[in-house]
Amino acid sequence: MIFKVSQDRVIDNPTVEKLWEMSREFSIPNNLGLPLFHSKIKSRSAKFTRNYNLDDSEAQKYVREVQEFVDFHKMIRVDSKVGDDCGCTFKVSLFVSEKYPQLAYMFKTNLFESDGHELDQINIFTIPEYSERKILVFPKEATEVILGSDYYGETKMAALRLAMYLARERHNHLGLHAGSKAYTLKCGGDVKRFGVLIFGLSGTGKTTLTCATHGLETPETVEIVQDDINFMNFEANAFGSERNFYVKTDSISSQPLLLSAVKESGAILENVYVSQNGEVDFDNMSVSTNGRAVLPRSHIPFHSSTYNLGNVNTIFFNTRRDDIPPILRVDGAEKAAAVFGLGESTITSADDPSKVGQSVRTVGFNPFIVENPAKEINTFKEVLKGKNFQAFVINTGWIGGRKKENKITPQDTFNFVEDALRGNIKFEDDPITGFGIPVSSSRRDISKFDPMNFYSKDEYVEKMSSLREERKEFLESIGGVDKDIVDAI
Repeated sequence: MIFKVSQDRVIDNPTVEKLWEMSREFSIPNNLGLPLFHSKIKSRSAKFTRNYNLDDSEAQKYVREVQEFVDFHKMIRVDSKVGDDCGCTFKVSLFVSEKYPQLAYMFKTNLFESDGHELDQINIFTIPEYSERKILVFPKEATEVILGSDYYGETKMAALRLAMYLARERHNHLGLHAGSKAYTLKCGGDVKRFGVLIFGLSGTGKTTLTCATHGLETPETVEIVQDDINFMNFEANAFGSERNFYVKTDSISSQPLLLSAVKESGAILENVYVSQNGEVDFDNMSVSTNGRAVLPRSHIPFHSSTYNLGNVNTIFFNTRRDDIPPILRVDGAEKAAAVFGLGESTITSADDPSKVGQSVRTVGFNPFIVENPAKEINTFKEVLKGKNFQAFVINTGWIGGRKKENKITPQDTFNFVEDALRGNIKFEDDPITGFGIPVSSSRRDISKFDPMNFYSKDEYVEKMSSLREERKEFLESIGGVDKDIVDAI
């Protein structure tokens, strides 16, 4: 371990009950009777985050200062585990300043209990009172130092970021920023099970689709496995990483399943508005647009009994655009890897009103990839090669311009997803988009979603040709992406 921590300066692995006692004074009283904390920093500090080699001179300066802090201040230690019910688990030791027990409390509630049989060790040091905001990632030492941030999401993702890195570099797994669920559906005369991964950048409906029940009736059902990070091995089996969920609450009022769950005893709220009368209001964004909840998975109806999804045979890549149909079929491992590598959506008004509609791309839909994004993309292709799978791009935005009447609603998305799984959509290869486009559905009229209702053919050809060139340039700019992946797009 990089830092030496004296045992007499450590509060060693207090119980979750003890951590709540230590945190109670920082909780804001509220009508739900739930632990509720407001942090000074309200979101991840991406622009303050950097990967370091331990011998880097700048890194050494911070290492000395952190060691000095640890020598003279009490720290809380919590040993937890990332991953369960799989061959890829990690012990994570969090050391956090005694002044911020709520971070240790949320961490212990969010992740699994360590059992001593994990594959690797990860160490996280969180010192929120540090005078400067700085996030130092030491990949080779499997250590992260968080300075000047008391936002719980920063500490949580420190553990998951390094777990994903170690999974790829040491343990023949990929860590994926994706939700996971299983569908059991009647398809013709058969009942089929679909193991599904759902990718998507923030705001594209990843959690909404992961937690959608589709109103299915027995014997049809869904099983919700994980909402954020999954590990996948080379047999294309996927496994959840967290014991509980860490969900955004900004749109939770429109998700009855999650809204009910987040109000139950056991949930922990972060940066959610509370009125002077103690009323919790999830729709009031005056504290932050990034309100959060650590949500016990057991609160969620239709949650799976295991964190092991099993075989992945269906992939949905969520995006939010205004110029493609609500669903596109993705053929082959190379093209699926290209879509994965692009990690594409568009900027929303919440991100930057001056850039609404412009493309934004994040490799793997994953802002937490540590080093070598090309390896991530190429490995994703290798995992899928030779496997029996289907993949789709899901557009949760608009069709034909960003007007209210052109919005693709959540129910539209659920319908297209369910119809695709049942095999009710007829797709045709489209040389303009480079994907399979939906031309008919046996269950509903989808003609209103045809882009040709909104664009002339020449206009659409020019628009898609320009988009495809942008995509190729992006993949080539990464450096090291396999040529067959670039050519597939």
